[in-house]
Amino acid sequence: MKNVTWNKLRLTLCLISIAVIVASVPTYREVLRNVEKITSTDWIVIDAGHGGFDGGASSANGVPEKDINLAIAKKVEKMALADGWNVTMTRSEDVSLNKSEKGAIRSKKTSDLLERKRIISEVAPIATVSIHLNSFTADRSVHGAQVFFPSGSENNSVISESKRLAEIVQEQLINEINDGTERTALSKNGVLILKNPKTPIVIVECGFLSNYEEAKMLQSSEYQEKLAKSIYNGIMIFADKEGKSKLKLIDSQSGNMGL
Repeated sequence: MKNVTWNKLRLTLCLISIAVIVASVPTYREVLRNVEKITSTDWIVIDAGHGGFDGGASSANGVPEKDINLAIAKKVEKMALADGWNVTMTRSEDVSLNKSEKGAIRSKKTSDLLERKRIISEVAPIATVSIHLNSFTADRSVHGAQVFFPSGSENNSVISESKRLAEIVQEQLINEINDGTERTALSKNGVLILKNPKTPIVIVECGFLSNYEEAKMLQSSEYQEKLAKSIYNGIMIFADKEGKSKLKLIDSQSGNMGL
């Protein structure tokens, strides 16, 4: 009789424990609802630097910066869209955003940058990342990615948030690329696209076309993927978001796969 009573007690305790555990695990519908709440109105802007008549820097074998910038930007866009972000690309092809065919090259470049700023202002994104490449022919050994944020008082919340975004992306680049550089994010003035920002923005100089070895890597789709992953991970950490792909993995543990 005692054994029967003890077995019943153990069974009751076991059932109570299972009920508590099940109640604490989010259902598939709850996970899905959270994803929609997080991402349905969230925007990021990816700015592929240069384009059209403005090729930017060039590698020793004549590959223009503008093409590599766009390739990396498209990879970031693909990752973001897969996670449910709304993404605005300032350009998705080899074009300048200059509004007039007339005028000097300098005025055309200024017009292009002002149009990029207009797009960013109109979208009002959580974050903007402007993708570029560096060049320093005076010392071709210089290499590595460098992230810049707008200069100004850190009492300005947009400046301080831009700095935070820059530091996170820089850290992700160091961790992912692992090329021996230990750069820190830097402020930069005199750059039109960074002037008087209304929302967080950074420039990511993904490497040096003037460095022969790095220039080769920058032309590689595999290396571009690493750079894009670093940039995208930085955005996700900055925004404190979890994308659909991660939530799909979480929910699959309970056998639900419907995202």
